[in-house]
Amino acid sequence: MKMIKGAGLLSTALLLVLLGAACGGDGPEGASSQPALSGAAVSPLPAASPGGSSDAAEQGQAAGSAQPGDAHRTLEISFPFVRQDGLASNQFAVWVEDGKGRFVKTLYATRFIATGGYKLRPEAIPTWVEHSGLAQTSPEEADAVSGATLSSGPLKFAWDCKDQDGRPVPEGSYRFYVEGTTHWENRILYEGTIAVGKERTKSDAAVKYTTEEATQSGMIGQVTAVYTP
Repeated sequence: MKMIKGAGLLSTALLLVLLGAACGGDGPEGASSQPALSGAAVSPLPAASPGGSSDAAEQGQAAGSAQPGDAHRTLEISFPFVRQDGLASNQFAVWVEDGKGRFVKTLYATRFIATGGYKLRPEAIPTWVEHSGLAQTSPEEADAVSGATLSSGPLKFAWDCKDQDGRPVPEGSYRFYVEGTTHWENRILYEGTIAVGKERTKSDAAVKYTTEEATQSGMIGQVTAVYTP
Protein backbone atom coordinates (compact mmCIF):
# COMPACT_ATOMS: atom_id res chain seq x y z
CA MET A 1 0.00 0.00 0.00
CA LYS A 2 2.82 2.48 0.79
CA MET A 3 4.41 1.91 -2.65
CA ILE A 4 1.05 2.51 -4.39
CA LYS A 5 0.43 5.65 -2.35
CA GLY A 6 3.96 6.95 -3.14
CA ALA A 7 3.50 6.32 -6.85
CA GLY A 8 0.21 8.22 -6.75
CA LEU A 9 1.87 11.24 -5.13
CA LEU A 10 4.66 11.17 -7.72
CA SER A 11 2.12 11.08 -10.57
CA THR A 12 0.23 14.02 -9.07
CA ALA A 13 3.46 16.05 -8.74
CA LEU A 14 4.44 15.35 -12.35
CA LEU A 15 0.94 16.37 -13.53
CA LEU A 16 1.18 19.69 -11.65
CA VAL A 17 4.59 20.43 -13.20
CA LEU A 18 3.25 19.74 -16.71
CA LEU A 19 0.17 21.92 -16.13
CA GLY A 20 2.36 24.74 -14.84
CA ALA A 21 4.54 24.61 -17.95
CA ALA A 22 1.51 24.58 -20.27
CA CYS A 23 -0.09 27.61 -18.60
CA GLY A 24 3.03 29.81 -18.49
CA GLY A 25 2.82 33.24 -20.18
CA ASP A 26 3.38 36.94 -19.77
CA GLY A 27 1.56 37.17 -16.49
CA PRO A 28 -0.28 40.48 -15.86
CA GLU A 29 -0.71 42.79 -18.83
CA GLY A 30 2.29 45.05 -19.30
CA ALA A 31 4.67 42.68 -17.44
CA SER A 32 7.99 41.93 -19.13
CA SER A 33 9.36 38.45 -19.77
CA GLN A 34 11.47 36.70 -22.41
CA PRO A 35 9.53 36.70 -25.73
CA ALA A 36 8.72 33.33 -27.26
CA LEU A 37 8.47 33.64 -31.04
CA SER A 38 8.67 31.02 -33.74
CA GLY A 39 10.52 31.69 -37.00
CA ALA A 40 11.23 35.37 -36.33
CA ALA A 41 13.55 37.70 -34.49
CA VAL A 42 13.30 41.30 -33.40
CA SER A 43 16.67 43.01 -33.28
CA PRO A 44 16.70 45.78 -30.69
CA LEU A 45 19.56 48.19 -31.35
CA PRO A 46 21.96 49.01 -28.49
CA ALA A 47 19.72 50.48 -25.82
CA ALA A 48 19.78 54.26 -25.52
CA SER A 49 18.05 54.19 -22.13
CA PRO A 50 18.25 51.97 -19.02
CA GLY A 51 16.51 48.62 -19.10
CA GLY A 52 18.22 46.91 -22.04
CA SER A 53 16.10 45.03 -24.58
CA SER A 54 14.53 41.63 -25.22
CA ASP A 55 14.27 39.46 -28.31
CA ALA A 56 11.04 39.82 -30.29
CA ALA A 57 9.98 39.25 -33.87
CA GLU A 58 11.02 39.22 -37.56
CA GLN A 59 8.91 37.82 -40.42
CA GLY A 60 7.85 38.11 -44.08
CA GLN A 61 4.83 38.96 -46.33
CA ALA A 62 2.57 38.69 -49.59
CA ALA A 63 2.48 36.59 -52.78
CA GLY A 64 4.48 36.53 -56.00
CA SER A 65 7.08 34.70 -58.01
CA ALA A 66 10.72 34.62 -56.94
CA GLN A 67 13.06 37.20 -58.42
CA PRO A 68 16.89 37.32 -58.48
CA GLY A 69 18.17 38.43 -55.09
CA ASP A 70 14.93 37.53 -53.27
CA ALA A 71 16.86 35.60 -50.64
CA HIS A 72 18.64 38.79 -49.55
CA ARG A 73 15.81 41.35 -49.63
CA THR A 74 15.13 42.93 -46.25
CA LEU A 75 12.85 45.64 -44.93
CA GLU A 76 13.85 46.97 -41.50
CA ILE A 77 11.39 48.98 -39.42
CA SER A 78 12.94 50.82 -36.50
CA PHE A 79 11.84 53.22 -33.77
CA PRO A 80 12.64 54.20 -30.17
CA PHE A 81 10.39 52.66 -27.52
CA VAL A 82 9.76 53.91 -23.97
CA ARG A 83 7.92 51.58 -21.60
CA GLN A 84 5.01 53.21 -19.80
CA ASP A 85 4.18 52.78 -16.12
CA GLY A 86 0.84 51.40 -14.94
CA LEU A 87 -1.75 48.91 -16.08
CA ALA A 88 -3.38 48.72 -19.53
CA SER A 89 -0.25 50.04 -21.20
CA ASN A 90 2.62 49.16 -23.55
CA GLN A 91 0.60 47.28 -26.16
CA PHE A 92 1.82 47.60 -29.76
CA ALA A 93 2.03 45.84 -33.11
CA VAL A 94 4.19 46.11 -36.24
CA TRP A 95 2.89 44.90 -39.59
CA VAL A 96 3.00 45.26 -43.40
CA GLU A 97 0.28 45.58 -46.07
CA ASP A 98 0.54 45.80 -49.84
CA GLY A 99 -0.02 48.99 -51.83
CA LYS A 100 -3.77 48.30 -52.04
CA GLY A 101 -4.13 47.96 -48.30
CA ARG A 102 -4.33 44.17 -48.22
CA PHE A 103 -2.81 42.64 -45.11
CA VAL A 104 0.51 40.88 -45.73
CA LYS A 105 2.11 39.94 -42.42
CA THR A 106 2.57 40.78 -38.75
CA LEU A 107 6.16 41.29 -37.68
CA TYR A 108 5.41 41.62 -33.98
CA ALA A 109 2.52 42.07 -31.56
CA THR A 110 2.47 42.11 -27.78
CA ARG A 111 1.37 38.73 -26.46
CA PHE A 112 -1.47 39.96 -24.22
CA ILE A 113 -3.53 41.37 -27.10
CA ALA A 114 -2.49 38.76 -29.70
CA THR A 115 -3.46 35.78 -27.55
CA GLY A 116 -6.95 36.90 -26.53
CA GLY A 117 -6.57 40.20 -24.70
CA TYR A 118 -8.22 42.04 -27.60
CA LYS A 119 -11.55 40.57 -26.40
CA LEU A 120 -11.06 42.10 -22.95
CA ARG A 121 -9.62 45.38 -24.23
CA PRO A 122 -11.14 46.15 -27.66
CA GLU A 123 -9.72 49.70 -27.49
CA ALA A 124 -6.13 48.38 -27.54
CA ILE A 125 -4.35 48.44 -30.97
CA PRO A 126 -7.71 47.99 -32.78
CA THR A 127 -6.34 48.84 -36.25
CA TRP A 128 -3.97 45.87 -36.17
CA VAL A 129 -6.64 43.58 -34.69
CA GLU A 130 -9.00 44.46 -37.55
CA HIS A 131 -6.51 44.50 -40.43
CA SER A 132 -4.81 41.25 -39.39
CA GLY A 133 -8.10 39.38 -39.02
CA LEU A 134 -7.00 38.33 -35.55
CA ALA A 135 -10.42 36.96 -34.63
CA GLN A 136 -10.06 34.35 -37.40
CA THR A 137 -6.40 33.57 -36.64
CA SER A 138 -5.53 30.27 -34.99
CA PRO A 139 -3.90 30.35 -31.53
CA GLU A 140 -0.74 28.86 -33.07
CA GLU A 141 -0.50 31.63 -35.69
CA ALA A 142 -1.11 34.35 -33.10
CA ASP A 143 1.51 32.90 -30.78
CA ALA A 144 4.06 32.73 -33.61
CA VAL A 145 4.10 36.53 -34.08
CA SER A 146 3.65 37.59 -30.47
CA GLY A 147 6.12 38.31 -27.71
CA ALA A 148 6.43 39.80 -24.25
CA THR A 149 6.47 43.56 -23.83
CA LEU A 150 9.96 44.84 -24.67
CA SER A 151 12.26 47.01 -22.60
CA SER A 152 12.88 50.68 -23.35
CA GLY A 153 15.37 51.43 -26.12
CA PRO A 154 15.75 51.54 -29.92
CA LEU A 155 13.97 48.62 -31.59
CA LYS A 156 14.39 47.15 -35.07
CA PHE A 157 12.06 44.63 -36.75
CA ALA A 158 13.30 42.93 -39.93
CA TRP A 159 11.06 41.50 -42.66
CA ASP A 160 12.50 39.09 -45.24
CA CYS A 161 9.97 40.23 -47.88
CA LYS A 162 8.09 36.95 -47.82
CA ASP A 163 4.41 36.34 -47.15
CA GLN A 164 2.89 34.26 -44.39
CA ASP A 165 3.36 31.13 -46.52
CA GLY A 166 7.06 31.84 -47.04
CA ARG A 167 6.72 33.01 -50.66
CA PRO A 168 8.69 36.06 -51.90
CA VAL A 169 6.46 39.09 -52.41
CA PRO A 170 6.37 40.86 -55.80
CA GLU A 171 8.08 44.20 -56.31
CA GLY A 172 5.92 47.23 -55.68
CA SER A 173 4.69 49.67 -53.05
CA TYR A 174 4.10 48.45 -49.51
CA ARG A 175 2.63 50.08 -46.41
CA PHE A 176 4.20 49.63 -43.00
CA TYR A 177 2.47 50.28 -39.68
CA VAL A 178 3.27 50.60 -36.00
CA GLU A 179 0.30 50.98 -33.67
CA GLY A 180 0.59 51.40 -29.92
CA THR A 181 -1.71 51.89 -26.94
CA THR A 182 -0.07 53.90 -24.16
CA HIS A 183 -2.82 53.64 -21.52
CA TRP A 184 -6.36 52.35 -22.02
CA GLU A 185 -7.81 54.17 -25.08
CA ASN A 186 -4.79 56.47 -25.69
CA ARG A 187 -3.34 55.36 -29.03
CA ILE A 188 -0.54 56.10 -31.49
CA LEU A 189 -0.64 55.03 -35.16
CA TYR A 190 2.30 55.34 -37.57
CA GLU A 191 1.77 54.64 -41.27
CA GLY A 192 4.30 54.84 -44.09
CA THR A 193 4.82 53.70 -47.68
CA ILE A 194 7.98 52.24 -49.16
CA ALA A 195 9.03 50.76 -52.52
CA VAL A 196 10.25 47.17 -52.64
CA GLY A 197 12.29 46.68 -55.78
CA LYS A 198 15.82 46.73 -57.13
CA GLU A 199 17.07 49.84 -55.31
CA ARG A 200 17.66 50.67 -51.66
CA THR A 201 14.93 52.96 -50.31
CA LYS A 202 14.14 54.69 -47.03
CA SER A 203 10.88 56.14 -45.70
CA ASP A 204 9.63 57.86 -42.53
CA ALA A 205 6.10 57.13 -41.37
CA ALA A 206 3.49 59.78 -40.54
CA VAL A 207 1.87 59.64 -37.11
CA LYS A 208 -1.61 60.17 -35.65
CA TYR A 209 -2.46 60.46 -31.94
CA THR A 210 -5.91 59.92 -30.47
CA THR A 211 -5.32 61.96 -27.30
CA GLU A 212 -2.94 64.51 -25.83
CA GLU A 213 -1.75 61.88 -23.34
CA ALA A 214 -0.67 59.66 -26.23
CA THR A 215 1.13 62.61 -27.83
CA GLN A 216 3.07 63.38 -24.66
CA SER A 217 3.83 59.77 -23.71
CA GLY A 218 6.87 59.30 -25.96
CA MET A 219 6.09 55.57 -26.01
CA ILE A 220 6.82 55.17 -29.73
CA GLY A 221 9.11 57.67 -31.45
CA GLN A 222 9.70 58.29 -35.15
CA VAL A 223 9.19 55.13 -37.22
CA THR A 224 11.58 54.61 -40.15
CA ALA A 225 11.70 51.84 -42.75
CA VAL A 226 14.76 50.93 -44.83
CA TYR A 227 14.56 48.47 -47.74
CA THR A 228 17.70 46.71 -48.95
CA PRO A 229 17.53 44.60 -52.14
